[in-house]
Amino acid sequence: MIRLHGASLAVRDDAGRPRTLLHPTDLSLAPGERRLILGSNGSGKTSLLRLMAGLTAPSSGSVLVDGVPIHGPAARGTGHSWGGAASLWPRVAVVFEEPDPQFLAETVEAEISFGLESMALPAHETRERVAAALEAHGLTALAARDPRTLSAGEKTRTLLAAALAARPSALLLDQCFAHLDPAARRAEEIGIAAEARGGKLGVLRASQEQDSAPGERLHWLDQGVLRDVGGLTPAAVLAARAAPLPLALRASAALALDGRWSGPLTASVGEFLAALGRMEPGARAMQRARGAHSAGGRVAPAGGGAPLLALRGVSWAPSRGSAPVVEDVSFEVGAGEVVALVGASGAGKSTLLHLAAGLRAPTTGSVERAQPAVKRTPGVMLALEYPERQLFARSVAEDVAASLWIEGVPAEERARRAARALREVDLDPERFADRVPGTLSEGEKRRAALASFLIDPPLVLLWDEPTAGLDPDGRRALRACLARLRERGRAVLLASHDLDFVTGTADRVLVLGRDAGAPGRLLGVGDPGAVWRDDALLSRADLPAPEAFLLARALEDCGWLPPGATADGDSLVLALSRAVAPLSS
Repeated sequence: MIRLHGASLAVRDDAGRPRTLLHPTDLSLAPGERRLILGSNGSGKTSLLRLMAGLTAPSSGSVLVDGVPIHGPAARGTGHSWGGAASLWPRVAVVFEEPDPQFLAETVEAEISFGLESMALPAHETRERVAAALEAHGLTALAARDPRTLSAGEKTRTLLAAALAARPSALLLDQCFAHLDPAARRAEEIGIAAEARGGKLGVLRASQEQDSAPGERLHWLDQGVLRDVGGLTPAAVLAARAAPLPLALRASAALALDGRWSGPLTASVGEFLAALGRMEPGARAMQRARGAHSAGGRVAPAGGGAPLLALRGVSWAPSRGSAPVVEDVSFEVGAGEVVALVGASGAGKSTLLHLAAGLRAPTTGSVERAQPAVKRTPGVMLALEYPERQLFARSVAEDVAASLWIEGVPAEERARRAARALREVDLDPERFADRVPGTLSEGEKRRAALASFLIDPPLVLLWDEPTAGLDPDGRRALRACLARLRERGRAVLLASHDLDFVTGTADRVLVLGRDAGAPGRLLGVGDPGAVWRDDALLSRADLPAPEAFLLARALEDCGWLPPGATADGDSLVLALSRAVAPLSS
């Protein structure tokens, strides 16, 4: 068992002032337990996990493993070899948010075996564990690949396979599910839950997404204080708008306040649907109406004018004679339009963005990009999956305004526009403009990087997983940014696993997928609601319908929500809060 006993953590900020990341906290993790730490960007989730992993020493209190402290004088002379994270392996395994810095080997197979070899296992046992891990995580066909060349979701599955192959007693996960597609995420959650139910694995997961896997005990880290979500009243759940609380929890809280929900609140969508008396947990929420847009749907922009971006019959293969990654893909994106690419990891979403940006030339087909009428306006700009890697300056404001400095914009104007861009991504310039970028949390780094793209937006903005690592406030700010770009006549093409964000943001959805190992193709096109209703299309693409869509349809069928009143999780809870009172009269 890992236990925090009155553990706190404080650091010095850029000005040398003390800053408390975690107030004195008691928390334990035993085999068989699964806990989820929810918190907004910068709330201290990573710091808490680092304490639990022995990577950071507490400022006060202690961290104990099986009752033995792992830091400080008390850890010496005990006969144990604690005192650092290395001594906790393989009992404790950690997977952090960004995959690439964690890789140690040149192939997926070698990455999984690396940790096992450090345990001095017999060669035959290492081989058996590696083979089992490859199969369990769907990596067998990728065993010889360099893990750094994989998609972000495949990278995450590789790290999870390597961690679980060591059979740890505790698995600590820091926002690492953010880059998994919904189906892969569900598969990993099911596998980890099965390990925990066996009583040999405890799981502590940190997330700023509004999610929860069935069976997880929820905690909320708020301004350095860890709270038990199970103790929140329905009113407190709805009042905590900035907290990344699961959608089902917020929806059941809204119903409870109106007297329509009995028993404890639930964070599980399956339990929510079952409580409505509609079906057993895990089944489909409804038999969706047929007739949604398929691959023959509208692939051109709605406005009817000349597109700002057009892919025509595009295919791409990494080398001559090799199998194509994507094949015969055609679509257009027009002015004032937000289009989303969705699909399982490896379907070709990032490849299409690279082709659209001109980073890769199509093997066949063509890519057409409109030229800006104003020369200083960028034509096409690509925000990669980890845009925070571009941060390089002495301060956040300098980083955000770097493109303006290159153009020779005066310092006063640069500062003014940087402050405006920071506010657009919900970073207060008073707090963040002078911060050193490296001191930001991962989510804050991502917001700062996104601000740099918005300070001088291009004609066409390409965005790969824009919401990964963002808390609810960050998602709302990003949605507002995209709405302003739409109003200015810009075009946005984004790739995302965040189907709830896609539902509330995109005008059209392009569904990519692979059939039996074939290249990625465009399987279907339509507005979000039409796509989510198409069972056959979602099944073929290995995608579930978004949770907000399922809950909304269930509540509409109950007569507790007006039809078509919601577009995403936020609007669902708002509409439900407004609707239940009049409907109850």
